[in-house]
Amino acid sequence: MLFFILFLSIISPVQLVDQRIHHPSKCDHLSRFPTKGFTMVLKVSLSGCGRFKRIQDAIDASIGSSQSKTLILIDFGIYRERVIFPKNKINLVVQGMGYTRTSIEWNNTASSSKGTSESFSVAVFGDKFTAYNISFKNTAPAPNPGAIDAQAVALRVYGDKAAFYGCGFYGNQDTLLDQEGRHFFKECFIEGSIDFIFGNGRSLYEDCTIHSVAKENTLGCITANGKVLPNERAGFVFVNCKITGSAKVWLGRAWRPYASVVFSKTYMSRVVSLDGWNDMGDHKAQRTVYYGEHRCYGPGANHIKRVPYAKQLTDVEAAPFTNISFIDGEQWL
Repeated sequence: MLFFILFLSIISPVQLVDQRIHHPSKCDHLSRFPTKGFTMVLKVSLSGCGRFKRIQDAIDASIGSSQSKTLILIDFGIYRERVIFPKNKINLVVQGMGYTRTSIEWNNTASSSKGTSESFSVAVFGDKFTAYNISFKNTAPAPNPGAIDAQAVALRVYGDKAAFYGCGFYGNQDTLLDQEGRHFFKECFIEGSIDFIFGNGRSLYEDCTIHSVAKENTLGCITANGKVLPNERAGFVFVNCKITGSAKVWLGRAWRPYASVVFSKTYMSRVVSLDGWNDMGDHKAQRTVYYGEHRCYGPGANHIKRVPYAKQLTDVEAAPFTNISFIDGEQWL
């Protein structure tokens, strides 16, 4: 007994406290993110590390103010829910734990909802939205070529001044509905088969991986830009990106008459069809679309067999597209 008392006496209270402080908690990772500058911080976790277990509940509880920012921290896991960031929720910042470790997944299709635009897993309608390190997935089965109403959107982004950093977008036909507004995608992974980046947004994709999962013996398509009028400030620009995949794809097709798409300094693997672009059988569109390539490289960038209406841009011609001024980013990024 005397030995036990003497043993305890040589362990200071400070040592005992320190041992407790440094014992790791399963929730410590959610505390490492800086929260300065945010009016509200909300945590979502399937394992009980946050106030919420559903992302939609956190969104509904957020302030969503044009004057202040709200941070929504989302823990590891697969969140199987259909999520809507409504128009009145402004200045939301979503932080996941990595796009391979945090994902939002749903499985609507055009036939199971009210058309393609309503088939989304996640929709962003509010302005000034930012997402980091999270994936948006539509897990509907890959459609067979020519299937009717099989479009399945993973993310629909309609709000202005939206930015995505290190995010993943997974689907097949119509993965990413880049519908309206100015958007920035940095170091993202975007996967699909047919028209898997489509819409009428004015968007810059920088340092992204574009991955085709088109079915064998079919020809998929990366972009279907929706620019309808010549004076619209819309179009998709890809800078320093990489195109990979398992089956052939066009860079874009003329979904709308003034479709505008530019690829600059992008690596194009063999999955890119050598003709490059498609007019969808509307030969009048050849005179109105703007399809540009600038300093691209790799086996799929060989432009000898490109369609005649595709442009190989000079540095001067490419300059208006290839930096954040294309989306007025110096004002809001």
